[in-house]
Amino acid sequence: MIERFVDDAFREKMRDPDDCAFMTVLIPGDIGPEERHHRFTVHLDAELRLAGLGCSEGGGTLYYDGEEEGDEPEICYCIMDVDVTDVDSARALIRLHLPELGAPAGTMVQWDDFEDRFDGLDWELAQPRSLDEFDL
Repeated sequence: MIERFVDDAFREKMRDPDDCAFMTVLIPGDIGPEERHHRFTVHLDAELRLAGLGCSEGGGTLYYDGEEEGDEPEICYCIMDVDVTDVDSARALIRLHLPELGAPAGTMVQWDDFEDRFDGLDWELAQPRSLDEFDL
């Protein structure tokens, strides 16, 4: 319905990018899919699209199975998948907005073999990747 009221430039920003790089945002804690979506994903998706930098529509949950056999799986992080056209500009935008959205210390923005880490006040930029979903 709203499409009747928007111009072609805005409609173009709503399309997913074709040629993009993949990034992951990891937020520590047991945050379910609906909360993740409403608290973080929709806002980052809107900002990325408006800036012409990409989109964020998917995500998941990262579990830790424990060190001993029979340990119950523990939710460690919620994950947001981000497709971007410019990694450095998208990182800057994401780092700006995640604290505003209440992202806790331990939040990470990952790309390639690197990550930006949030300590609750500041970001440590372009650090070697410390966590991979397949490491746990």
